[in-house]
Amino acid sequence: MIIKKFLDKVNINSYTIILIFLAFLCGLFKEITVMLIIILIHEFGHFIMFNHYKWVVKKINIYPFGGITFIDDNIDKPLKEEFIISVSGLIFQEILFLIVVILFKNNLLNTYIYKLFYNYNISIFLFNLLPIIPLDGSKIMNVILNKIFNFRVSFLINIGISLVILFIFVFFFKDDSSYYLIIVFLMYQLYYNFKNRYILYNRFILEKKLRKSPYIKYKKVNNVKNMYRNKKNLIKKNNVYYTEYRFINKK
Repeated sequence: MIIKKFLDKVNINSYTIILIFLAFLCGLFKEITVMLIIILIHEFGHFIMFNHYKWVVKKINIYPFGGITFIDDNIDKPLKEEFIISVSGLIFQEILFLIVVILFKNNLLNTYIYKLFYNYNISIFLFNLLPIIPLDGSKIMNVILNKIFNFRVSFLINIGISLVILFIFVFFFKDDSSYYLIIVFLMYQLYYNFKNRYILYNRFILEKKLRKSPYIKYKKVNNVKNMYRNKKNLIKKNNVYYTEYRFINKK
């Protein structure tokens, strides 16, 4: 059953557990419950599409402000699938809110709970749309960039965009201590991704070495470092173009 498969992958972060405990002590049971419901439904939306496209999900970490799904699969997955997976969490989140609206209009939900869902839904939705790694907005941006640029350049541009938007985010919320944990988390994620960029590049090249490209469209490049996603790259050497698989394994 899909719900059981999802719950088996869910890992509640220790900070989230502490927040839940503090919320109960402070009498904020309804607030924390509504927030967790939205976050879990959002991540469930991603998981359904991961499962549909048979992407291997390693675990789903639930943080106080959202969730992150860790994948144990190839990097060069179809960009179309990646886009659908990226927006599916947001779509499921809005489906949940539509159900909440229907319940409220039929007097099955009180005004206070409705307003909680309304406020948290908008906040989480807009936050996730920010093009900052690892938020959904950055994944959508990554799909767009990989349609235009090679894998390595797309990654670096995405890092640059994330950094700029993060600075803007910090500027607007620097006086609000409630955002400090989120800001630190995003800074760490950005640093971690940039620090491990060469590992990511090497994984991408290794994939090309171990398996022949399943894609149809060809792309001519002058260097193995400039390979594109979702393309059968043709790499130039001595004025002769070799397929990526042949070129890498020949070397």
